[in-house]
Amino acid sequence: MKSKTGMTLLLLAVLVLHDGCDKGDDPVVAVSGSVIVRGNGGDPGSLDPALAEDVHAFNILTDLYEGLVSESANGELVAAAAESWTVSEDELTYSFTLRDDARWSNGDPLTPQDFVRALRRVAAPATGSAYSFLLQPIRHFAEVQKGSLPADQLAVVAINDRVLQIRLEEPTPQMLSVLAMPVAMPVHISADRTRVFSDASTFVGNGAYLLASRAPGGPIRLRRNPGYWDAKSVAIDEVVYLPIVEPATEFNMYRAGELDITNTVPLESVAALRENMPDDLRIAPSLALYYLAFDVTEPPFDDVALREALSMAIDRERLVSLIGRGEQAAYGIVPPGVAGHLSSDFQWRNVSDGERIARARALYQQAGYSEQAPLEVSYTYDTGDIHEKVALAVSGMWRDTLGINVMLEKKEWQYFLDTREHRSEWQIMRFAWFGDYNHASTFTNLFRSGDPQNLPGYANPDYDRLLASASATRDRRVRAELISQAEATLLADHPVAPLYFYVSKHLVRPGIGGFEPNVLDRHPSKYLFFQENP
Repeated sequence: MKSKTGMTLLLLAVLVLHDGCDKGDDPVVAVSGSVIVRGNGGDPGSLDPALAEDVHAFNILTDLYEGLVSESANGELVAAAAESWTVSEDELTYSFTLRDDARWSNGDPLTPQDFVRALRRVAAPATGSAYSFLLQPIRHFAEVQKGSLPADQLAVVAINDRVLQIRLEEPTPQMLSVLAMPVAMPVHISADRTRVFSDASTFVGNGAYLLASRAPGGPIRLRRNPGYWDAKSVAIDEVVYLPIVEPATEFNMYRAGELDITNTVPLESVAALRENMPDDLRIAPSLALYYLAFDVTEPPFDDVALREALSMAIDRERLVSLIGRGEQAAYGIVPPGVAGHLSSDFQWRNVSDGERIARARALYQQAGYSEQAPLEVSYTYDTGDIHEKVALAVSGMWRDTLGINVMLEKKEWQYFLDTREHRSEWQIMRFAWFGDYNHASTFTNLFRSGDPQNLPGYANPDYDRLLASASATRDRRVRAELISQAEATLLADHPVAPLYFYVSKHLVRPGIGGFEPNVLDRHPSKYLFFQENP
């Protein structure tokens, strides 16, 4: 290991986890060579590219697999399993030429048929892929998913042993970015075997790293893949992901030399870190939205006046000040920094606090509530210091401004995800969305009627029509205007209360290079290295 700051990890024979790791008795055994230990914020729900739906899984999958294209250290699209591609003039046909030296980790050649099989699997109704919606622009994808067409009708075809062709229903400017996502990654033919995705003894991947071991709730160890086509550029021999939920635990382990890169930093530590550890602290804009979803499918939140009252009663500027990590108050659903987006905001964004509160109270009364007959509502959130702090702050604003009685319901992450699937079990739920690609549609598409990620159950034909028209046009200016109109329509209906846009926050050992700021906050391990003179 070349970095003096990471010397502890090289010399340790055993790193014993504590506090924040659910499997405190499961040690990480270091091996000879360069090792980086990364905080992952939680345990991945699945390491199956078709089934993964959380950032904890995405972080690891971008190390284990590689799509046709991928993202560079600074977030730009680059050639990956495909060495080149062409797009037809009508933007409906994509042709990819695979690298002739691309291989699976067991030595099998990577072929276009591997992508055909993987994408058919995502489309298959029986798979139940939560992220399948990203691939709906592919011709016949919707029909295959509904079961009205067989999987072999999906417009993904192996032209020969190196060329893959994908045809779309309509122009989709974000398609290349979508193809860099785990849901579009190839799977080996052995993926039909049980546990192939989480069992190191059966794992077969095509990424820069291999699965070495996984203990549910404990460390996930990866080792460098010598058969990766660009293995010579991969500097780190082993990567260990720790599913540490609590930022304070991460911080303590980082200070103790037991962690090289944190998933985040504790709320209360940012100011001190800026002053005392500026070389370690990495803060950058991020394409991510923190919001509250109202269950609009049943009372009381089928009433738009009530939803608007609750949204207006939240002092977002005060909220981000309380959080104190540099987040930006959100008055729309698409974060700043999205390429080409014409942002829309709540119409009342710039009114005085006094006027905002007066209008919120008037809407609350219009919805039939008062001090004598207050609304009683549940607010569901998951464990974590930030979520509790936000829940307490927002419920306090609702109580002080409108007199609402709020019951806070905190759940462990997996129970929280299970609850999310059943609207009858919650009324207001906190959630966050991290953009899958640098385009406004990664946020606006969430709230289309019937979209699997449409948490509030929002349905407005005008909203759907605007987004469909935006997808159909090839004029970028017109597309941006239509998406902006759709965002304004959503904001007027208040199915969600956007609270703030994230910034990414990490602690990174000064001796580690290749960890570059990017709005998607993705940092594949293959770009990391130890600097000679940090």
